[in-house]
Amino acid sequence: MALPSIVIGPPVHGHNLWDREKEIRDTWKALETSSVLLSSPRRFGKTSIMLNLVDDPNSGWEAHYLDVEWVKGAEDFVAEIIAELSQKRRPRKLLDGVTGALEAAIAKIDELGFADFKISLRESLKEGWQDKGKALISNLEKAEKKHIIIADELPLLVLKIARSKGNGEAEDFLFWLRGLRQMPELRDKVRWIFGGSIGIRKVLQKVGAGSKILNDLQTIRVREFTKEDAVSFVKALIEKELNGKEPPSQVVEEMLNVIGVPIPYFIQILVRESLSEMEREGHEVLSEKVIQRAYEQGVLAGYNRTYFEHYYERLSQYYDPEIARQARELLAALARHGELSKAELWTMYENRSQGQGLEDDFDYVLADLENDFYVAQDPTSGNYTFGTKVLEDWWRRHHAI
Repeated sequence: MALPSIVIGPPVHGHNLWDREKEIRDTWKALETSSVLLSSPRRFGKTSIMLNLVDDPNSGWEAHYLDVEWVKGAEDFVAEIIAELSQKRRPRKLLDGVTGALEAAIAKIDELGFADFKISLRESLKEGWQDKGKALISNLEKAEKKHIIIADELPLLVLKIARSKGNGEAEDFLFWLRGLRQMPELRDKVRWIFGGSIGIRKVLQKVGAGSKILNDLQTIRVREFTKEDAVSFVKALIEKELNGKEPPSQVVEEMLNVIGVPIPYFIQILVRESLSEMEREGHEVLSEKVIQRAYEQGVLAGYNRTYFEHYYERLSQYYDPEIARQARELLAALARHGELSKAELWTMYENRSQGQGLEDDFDYVLADLENDFYVAQDPTSGNYTFGTKVLEDWWRRHHAI
């Protein structure tokens, strides 16, 4: 079996996608009968799994991955779908039942550059995006293969639509998506996969949509590695970097002790920093001391800020400014104290809000922080800690004041 390379940041492909066979198998099985919500905290490999479905589809399927990171409106989302389908299918096959400005926009795909083509699409979709998008996607009924439309970060997309266009448009968008999934003529021809790294049900509540709007989706959760899989992943990464030299078992164990919860993204950062520290010191083998120095002086160092700072910044993306501030302060308190009860966290929240804080808002923030793997609740004591040792150490060093 090919050994994986260290890939930090972008999604991975092929043999670099390590130990996600079960999630991929479960996703394909779910797609036989329903669409899917693929749920996980960030950096667990969710996007890599989605791209695997595109790169290596099952027989009779064709998968389309949509880049919706920048999307702010429903018409932009529909334009992304049309642009993706237009790239892979002859445009004329998309035109059945489509007239007017949208027909003209699609017909120009060969004349315009792709960026200009998408701009033209968005302009033609500003009015009537629901009907135009539905008409085009309905044409997949005639396709020879079954199609999967993959949109990562659905909760963030819904929040951005709500902020730019209002809660009403966000709710309309969700009902439009549900309507497409329920169309009898498309039910056996088109499946959807939505990714989510924040609590979708909390987002639905925020925009005023009920949870039943997504109750036709089968949820598949992407979790951290098991201990066994984490051991094999660390060994494989080191062997690849050291040209086949297998690391001692105590070195692998030390890495996992240092990293805590075995998340592939954090493992790769530690392996890279440990090997760099080993080379810098002129050693030929890794040791526990080298790993500790690499963690303290490398992984948690300021020059690795880009690998961790998004956890801090994304709070402002998902919450209103005041709630984002409260979330940061709760996390700072946990970083300082290590462990706090819910009552202690509520007291801090209430004090910071000068007695104006609502318990519903507090529960909302705490539940989302837990869903996003920032925090975890001990099942025995009920107390809260950081969900991962690495993130706790990073927060304590850089954001605990």
